Amino acid sequence: MNQSNLLKWSLCLLGALQLAACSSNQEVSAGSDESSATQQATHQVTQPVTPNSSLPSLPIETVGKVERLPKAFPESWIYVDETSFSSMFGGKMILMDALEPTHSKRIKGMVDKSLIGNFLTAQKRNEFYVVESFHERGSRGKKTDWLVIYNKETLAPVKEVQLTKTRLMALPRRHAMAMSPDERFLYIANFSPAASFTVYDLELRKIVGSIDTPGCVLTFATGQRSITSLCSNGALLTTVLNKDGSKQRQEFVAPFFDTDKTPIFERPAIIDGIAYFPGFKGEVHEVDLSGEVARYRGKWNLVTEQGTNWRPGGLALTDSDDQGLFYVIMNPEGFDGSQTHGGSQVWVFDVNTKARIRTIDAPNWAVSMSVTRGENPALVVTNGEMNLDVIDSKTGALIQTLSDFGNITPLVVHKAY
Repeated sequence: MNQSNLLKWSLCLLGALQLAACSSNQEVSAGSDESSATQQATHQVTQPVTPNSSLPSLPIETVGKVERLPKAFPESWIYVDETSFSSMFGGKMILMDALEPTHSKRIKGMVDKSLIGNFLTAQKRNEFYVVESFHERGSRGKKTDWLVIYNKETLAPVKEVQLTKTRLMALPRRHAMAMSPDERFLYIANFSPAASFTVYDLELRKIVGSIDTPGCVLTFATGQRSITSLCSNGALLTTVLNKDGSKQRQEFVAPFFDTDKTPIFERPAIIDGIAYFPGFKGEVHEVDLSGEVARYRGKWNLVTEQGTNWRPGGLALTDSDDQGLFYVIMNPEGFDGSQTHGGSQVWVFDVNTKARIRTIDAPNWAVSMSVTRGENPALVVTNGEMNLDVIDSKTGALIQTLSDFGNITPLVVHKAY
């Protein structure tokens, strides 16, 4: 409530109190006009309400009816990871149409996601996945971790699987889970703090097993049956699987950055099998994930202007569109420690020429961002007010700002398929 409304409310309350005090101090005779008016008003209020028989009866509501969403979602639909960071118990995944102008038609559905759960949607399968945690007595007691498989048309859970390893619990990100390219296997990052990942067979609906990745976390799908994790010494670890999802072997890729001097964001955009990891100081590291084992391809700079302080920053600070363009949030006043602050612009790069082709001003600061699907993608920015700014990615024009949809901390936006 702003100060103006608070003042108005206070004056109204004061006036009501004064009126009540004055009324109690005045003697009013039983036959006065005021007394008669009061009795008449009371009599009118207590009169029974007579039904209007001319109006049609309300139809009998059918219970148990479940609406269905389309098998293929429109390109402008998005999943919003509402983390509910102030409580963490009330998190949700909200399915929305980013370009729908009518508020009442914008939300298509939602599902719960407890304790900053992890999310991933399939592109070919008719389902999406939530990994979440529960304590026996709310905020205390024994904790269990669960994989919940949802039907994307009905938003109904179709299977719940109790996990045997402690899943990664951190700020929401896009690579806490991954899928094999054929969507046969689901990979779930674990951290207890021992690092590992769980392999789940989506065809047989069972856990294949968990594979240790000491000192290396997250899940980046590699080749057809491999997973690459990022290591604490700046290296990469690729785990090659057998056809049944069991471990075959593991191979390290030599360190390509210094975690103390030249740290990177573990949140790349992946375009045609190449992961683009931005560094804190503005460089981009390329990692080829298209083969059986990851391969480092070198680095290039986002910032070419000398004497400037432009640096990447934010939570989900990168994404790509269907045309293969790379998007990243940039801060003009970057410094050591500003990597979490977000930025005032989103820069768009052609990764083939490594040239910046566009800059987009964030209307209300940018904390996270995503890009919708299609030939004319919309840029969706989580702004500093924790609302979503929807921007034309080609012109930079603000299309609309989405608010009042249950948003408290909508920290990550995902494409919907």
